[in-house]
Formats: sequence, structure tokens, C-alpha cells
Amino acid sequence: MIIRDFEAKHTEEAAEIALGAYHYERAFTHELPEISGIPILKQLSGNGFGVAAFEGGKMVGFLCSVEPFENAFRSTDARGVFSPMGANGAVMENHGRIYAALYQAAAKKWVKAGAVSHAICLYEHDEEVKQQLFRYGFGMRCLDAIRPMETLDCAVCSGYEFLELPREDYASVYPLHLALNEHYCSSPFL
Repeated sequence: MIIRDFEAKHTEEAAEIALGAYHYERAFTHELPEISGIPILKQLSGNGFGVAAFEGGKMVGFLCSVEPFENAFRSTDARGVFSPMGANGAVMENHGRIYAALYQAAAKKWVKAGAVSHAICLYEHDEEVKQQLFRYGFGMRCLDAIRPMETLDCAVCSGYEFLELPREDYASVYPLHLALNEHYCSSPFL
């Protein structure tokens, strides 16, 4: 798969993919009206924040966003980006994998522009992509911290001692901290 910058010349192929995803969703959500085009693609094609995926010279997916904006989603003081409905899509075959590659490439651009809060609009019935983006952290920020407050039924780990590391031993784990931080600073974790 080859990832390229999304350009105006890609809007026709992207619209076909986006309309395919829309019509797939209409099979589940009959209230959605019939549409024949995705006009937002022309607007987003010139801002430099979109990417497109190609296999064998044919577009298989795209991910565009609005330009980064301050106070993202009115909940943080972070800069953010938003990919509205119709501004992203992928062919059905391997579309979770395609979205993963698209997000990795787009997120690099977004973060380089200072946008650290990302939102991507998806259709309700696209479970494969929802799960892929969930694994990349969308909606997963506090997952490990939210659980019932009951005792865990698990085997005792004998031979281990769990305690706060004394200050004089900080230097021994610092290289691990740096390596983990470096790993998390690269796309798609950022």
C-alpha cells in the first residue's frame, strides 16, 4: 500500500469510496436520505492535512480533516482536527488495515501542525474500523482505570515485591522510561 498526500485530483475516486460507505450505512439506517455527491472533499483537498491510500494504482482509502483549530471540542485547551462524515473512507476489503495506515500517515501531519486531539466521524455499523481506531486510543484513554471496585480473583505472585521505587534507584529505570516515551511519541500513539 502506498500512502500519498490527498489532492484535488483524488476527489472523484474518494467520493466513490465515501458514497459506497454511505450506501452501506443506509442499508441499516433507512432514514438517511439519498445523496449523489460528497461536496466537502473539494474543500478539504487543498488544506494539506489529508492522505490517500493506493494499491495497484487504485485508491483504496482516504482520510481528510479540517485544518487544526484551537480549544478542540470545547473540552480541552489542546489544538485539534476533525474528519467529518464523508471526509474519510476505505474499500470494504481490509478496510480496518487501510484505516490503520491512513491514520498513521495523517496523524503525523496533524501532530506536526500542533493538533494533538483527533476526532474521526465513522458510521455506526462500521465495526471493523471502530475497533481499529479504538485500539489506537480513540475512546480508550481511561479504559484501564474504569472497572468495578471488587476484589480481583487472581493467583498470588510469589517471589515479587511491589513497592514505590526509592529515589536513589530512579536512574536505573530511566532508560526504560525514555524508550517507552520514544515509542509513544511515534504515530499512531503520539
